[in-house]
Amino acid sequence: MHATPTPATAPNHDPLRQNGRPVLNDPNGDFARHYNRQSFCFEHGLKGNPLFELDSLVELSKRLPAHPDFAYWSNGRVSINDPWEKGMAERYSLQDTIRGIADNNSIVIMKHTEQDPVIGPVLQEILSKFVEYSGAQMRDDVIVGESLILVSSPNRITPYHFDAELNYLVQVTGDKTFHVFDHTKAQQVTDEELEGYFSGAPSAARYGEAKQAHATVYDLKAGQGIHIPVTAPHWVQNGDNISVALSINYELKSVAQRAKSYWLNHRLRKLGINPSSPGRSAMLDGMKAASATSLQGLRGLLKPAPPPPTWQVWTPR
Repeated sequence: MHATPTPATAPNHDPLRQNGRPVLNDPNGDFARHYNRQSFCFEHGLKGNPLFELDSLVELSKRLPAHPDFAYWSNGRVSINDPWEKGMAERYSLQDTIRGIADNNSIVIMKHTEQDPVIGPVLQEILSKFVEYSGAQMRDDVIVGESLILVSSPNRITPYHFDAELNYLVQVTGDKTFHVFDHTKAQQVTDEELEGYFSGAPSAARYGEAKQAHATVYDLKAGQGIHIPVTAPHWVQNGDNISVALSINYELKSVAQRAKSYWLNHRLRKLGINPSSPGRSAMLDGMKAASATSLQGLRGLLKPAPPPPTWQVWTPR
């Protein structure tokens, strides 16, 4: 991604105080202790904030740049194992999907919302707070941060998947059942799944009933949030109400390096080689990352991709 980093600047007021109390707090040091190790639940104070009411979100959607990287939406019923492309072939407009979210069995994801002139200052401060609470282990590893706003219909399923970004899911409106799986267990996340994902298959994670018994299940209410480590699989079942949530994501240098090893392993496996998993040897991982960088550069020379659009992104202060 080619982008122009712009450190967040603090507004004159404190957007992280609502009704006289901080929206985020960490009295027990949970964010630093569990950072990218295991999921955990935390509380926040964004419940009832008018910035996240449907009328406000429709207006936000109108301000988004007309570029596919700024909004995803899907209409119609999906199952746990459906790919992200399901429900996109024929769909309502973005604004109509949000307006009818109570009845149209849909999900909307508005991206890069920390750059919006209205809601952006609040979201940039939240991005900063998660980094502050997690300490140097996170601050020194973050490349960029991003805030996504998720709006979804009653009883809507978010299919089983994992992400390359570190994630904090902040539930603002509605409730849902959130199923998170242990990213450190090979029987729950296989090397083949990770290799496929980091080679360009966003739906590479495969759900199975045998995995479900090992899930950590959270009954998430408005005013609560969950930390989801990188590549920790998860799927979601909304309650019988409209859901509005924030997905606060961070791209990490360490993950970008590991991704190159998975990318190379995917190609080695196609050649009949059974490669070792990343993380077992720092020297081997470094050699794989360097080889992947060279091969990817060569591919780019042979088949250059069009330059991506540029926009501002958030980086830690």
